[in-house]
Amino acid sequence: MSIGKKIIGSVVVATSLWAGMTAYISSNTETYLKNYVQKTNRLYSNNGMSSSLLSFEKGFLNSKAKISIDFTDPNMRKELQNVIKLPIVMSYNIGNGPLFFKNGFNIGASKVNSTVNINDLLVNKQDIKAFIKDDIIINTNMLIGFNNQATYTGESNTIVANIDEDIFTISPLKLSGEMNMKTFVGNFKLFINNLSGKLENKGDVKLQEIALNTNITKFFDNGFYLGDIDFNINKVNIKNPNFPQEIKDAKMNIQMNIDQNSSNLVNMNFGMNLKLGETELPKEYNFLKEFTLNYGINGAKLKGLLAFQDVIKDIQTEQQTIMKKLSQAKTEDEQMVIFNEMQKSQEALEDKLVLLISDFLVKEQTTLNVETIITDKSDIDSNAKFNITYIGDEALPKTAKELSKKFKQELLNWVKLNINVEVQKSLVDKLPKELQQQLAMAMMTGMLKDNNSSYSFDANYMPKKLTVNGEDKSDMLMLVEMGLKGSI
Repeated sequence: MSIGKKIIGSVVVATSLWAGMTAYISSNTETYLKNYVQKTNRLYSNNGMSSSLLSFEKGFLNSKAKISIDFTDPNMRKELQNVIKLPIVMSYNIGNGPLFFKNGFNIGASKVNSTVNINDLLVNKQDIKAFIKDDIIINTNMLIGFNNQATYTGESNTIVANIDEDIFTISPLKLSGEMNMKTFVGNFKLFINNLSGKLENKGDVKLQEIALNTNITKFFDNGFYLGDIDFNINKVNIKNPNFPQEIKDAKMNIQMNIDQNSSNLVNMNFGMNLKLGETELPKEYNFLKEFTLNYGINGAKLKGLLAFQDVIKDIQTEQQTIMKKLSQAKTEDEQMVIFNEMQKSQEALEDKLVLLISDFLVKEQTTLNVETIITDKSDIDSNAKFNITYIGDEALPKTAKELSKKFKQELLNWVKLNINVEVQKSLVDKLPKELQQQLAMAMMTGMLKDNNSSYSFDANYMPKKLTVNGEDKSDMLMLVEMGLKGSI
């Protein structure tokens, strides 16, 4: 066989394989989209939202689809439909793989892109044109691989708004991320380089490097997930004559983390950090440089958290039904019947939540943690830590009434507690006089301990035993117990 024939034969085989794969992908895209919409609905129905595949036009190289997004909560829908055209209809152009040449060479199952003009979603475009002259356009692109792994990007145009003569400019919003289209596991990033405003009263606002990063490691069918969320503003400057204080070069960060430990128990932790930069606070608080708050619940059963998510979902569905009935009620008698139904629903809710407590708590594991840190301009930290651990039985009463009774009788046998506070003297000297007087009183009663450069308070409690700053204070527990039982 000649070389020319071999080449032609190879081209024919390659072309046939490409055509066959393209035809196969094209024929299965609609089924894939339907499955995606069904999973989305399972995850977000408890948020009062639903979606559906309105239409699908199959083509050999390219297909087209329309997906609608609507709101099932009657009150939310009633409010939104005056502003937004409902349902929201999104149009998608879908390229059928395996080869893509437009906008760069790619290999994959599908390439999806859409362009949305936010103004077209509004009931009255003139409402937004009154303060934003240009259309708000968002372009998105997604490449779906053969392993259901998708990568996506998106970007808006620059947005300029005139709100009562205050001019705000938002640099293009940039989206990026990866996601498994079956499990929804993946990451999402939103970045805005600059949001600035020139105020009519000669003030100005400038937020720089605004970033939202999420990383989902596991998605459960009821919407509960494991993963991280990080929101950061790298620089905040606000100068407004109507505000008592100018904010200069401040930074803000908010974090959330939900994961499972080696025992498959769930840890949920949240944190906030604020750096004041060059901000000049009022004289009595001008020592403050940085503030941090962390809190969380660790060692909780996954079973209880999933059940809690399901109960919340059921509650929202029930509330939507009741509110719909209320909106349709024509007489006061009909309204009273519905209000009574709401009250009974609330009572049933209390019992449902009580039933979940034993599915949530783990003896010697489930712990609530709270920590605050204050850093002064000398970079010296003062902090307060609090943690309380459940050590009671995991089998608890099944009604709110029985649990309340047991709570009053046995709370002090259910928990162990640690509190640690350390306040630097350099910080105390800068506090308002009223607070200094209260601290002096605490010193006199022995509640605060003098450690040369700082004051501290340490309390440790376990059933029948309380120590404060290393001294046994168990005799105080009798008063606490009487208070719980309502004897004092």
